[in-house]
Formats: sequence, structure tokens, C-alpha cells
Amino acid sequence: MAPAPKYDKETQQRMILNAAEQCINESSVTDFTMAKVSLLAGLSMGSIYKFVQTKEDLVMALAYESFTHTSSVFKQVLSLPLSTPERMLAVCLISPQKLKRFSFDYELQSYSTNEAVIKRASEFWTNKIIESCGGCENVFKQALIDGIEAGELQATPDLHDMIEEIIITGWALTVGYEQVMRLQQTKQIVEGTASLLAPLELNDPVIRSTVRLLNSYPWQQPITQDSLVRIDKELQALKLR
Repeated sequence: MAPAPKYDKETQQRMILNAAEQCINESSVTDFTMAKVSLLAGLSMGSIYKFVQTKEDLVMALAYESFTHTSSVFKQVLSLPLSTPERMLAVCLISPQKLKRFSFDYELQSYSTNEAVIKRASEFWTNKIIESCGGCENVFKQALIDGIEAGELQATPDLHDMIEEIIITGWALTVGYEQVMRLQQTKQIVEGTASLLAPLELNDPVIRSTVRLLNSYPWQQPITQDSLVRIDKELQALKLR
């Protein structure tokens, strides 16, 4: 009879992910090795391959944790005692630091959505990422649906299209803004003085643009300057800003 494993499946998984995180912190998302993960985890390569089949699987597993963490913060903010458009805007005002699960989150999320990485990863971990992203999107959809059903929006046709517009456009604004800021702060990134993790000011250009976007829809209570003050207060109370 074979001896019982020293660690249960969940413990081994945590050990492997912790070791992968350490490896990436010591090298990069692209340069870490499975052999080093095995060494740091104190597990055989056989045990590692029971959990992941490729290096890309490990990237996907960590990305899944990152996406799941971000979604949980979004869900918390979308439950605040604010109007629906204020909740949508509040997401943009969360401190980027509070959304991070790992120090290398940005690189991890960029790499895990690369076509070549997706093709090399196993179906299991690819589906976990799809599940996580879908769950995050559904949190926003449900928040908008709840607000509309509560009468916060004046009658308008094509509600499904409107919800999709708000989510996709808001997402594009946020992600695109981060890309632009990384380009603008290339020198500061090299010097280690970049402010990419600092909370956005209430009058930041992307916040003004998001307010304009949200207020283009017929809400019973559009976003005002007082709204921004309320949002700031609520986020600070949760230590998310």
C-alpha cells in the first residue's frame, strides 16, 4: 500500500503558487523556471505536474488569483450606499495598490492574455480565467440591472445595449488610460519614481471623461461634484483610497 501523501491537494497547490510567486519576484513572469518552483516548493516535479502541465498553466493559475481578487474588491465597491452611476465611477477611484494581488499583477495580466500563452495553457486553466473574467463582468451587469430595476434610470429603449456600452466603454477608458500613463511615465518607471499606483485625483482627466460618459445616460440623479465627495468618503472608509 502506497504511503499517504505528506500534504493534501489544496496545501500542495498553495505551496506551488507561493513558490511561483517568489520565483517571479526574483526574476520575471517570462523568465522563471519550473525547476526553481519545484525547488522552492519542496515538491517533486511529479507533484508539480499533477497541478500544472506547463509553465503557462502556472501563469494562468496566478492570473486567476489576481482576477479573482480584483473582482472581490469591485464587488465590495459596487455594494456601497451610493447611486448606480456613483458606484460605477467609484470603481475608477479605487487606489490601484488595493487592486493588486501580486507585485507583478500588471505584467501577469498582460502575459496571461497573450494569444501564444493562451494556446499553450491547458483547457482547465484557460477556462478558469474565462470564468473569472465572466464573473467580474457579471458583477457590473448585475449592479446596473439592480439600479435600473430600482428606477434610477429614466425609460430608455435597448437597455441591454446600453448596459453593454457602459461596461465596455468604461473598461476601455480605464485600461487605455493605464497604458497611456505607462508610456508617459517610462522615464519614471526606469528611475523607480512612477506614480502609477497612486489614487487618481477627483478631477483627473479620465475621471472627468468617465463622468461625462455616465452622465450621457438619463439617470434620475446624474453625477455631480457632491457625488465625487461622497465617493471619496466611502472609499476612504473602506481604506480603498
